[in-house]
Amino acid sequence: MKISGCINACGHHHVGHIGVLGVDKKGTEFYQISLGGSADENASLGDITGRAFTEDTIVDAIETLVTSYIDMRQDDERFIDTYRRVGMQPFKERLYAE
Repeated sequence: MKISGCINACGHHHVGHIGVLGVDKKGTEFYQISLGGSADENASLGDITGRAFTEDTIVDAIETLVTSYIDMRQDDERFIDTYRRVGMQPFKERLYAE
């Protein structure tokens, strides 16, 4: 997991298996999540999941992603490997379930 709140992406959120970008919109904190980034020999930029989360909902969103990963992984599979196998949709469905 990589987190950034810097305009220059100092936390390298875009290459995190789970990336979080904190942004300020008119004085309110929001957090955008991306999935599937990697900085290894199979480099990739993360895909944005959808609408951003507020400071009151971001912790639950991350917990949902981790729980989803645990439910879907095979054996000792890493998050990035699970994501590449199943894609965005199962994570997104759980993340934005209402």
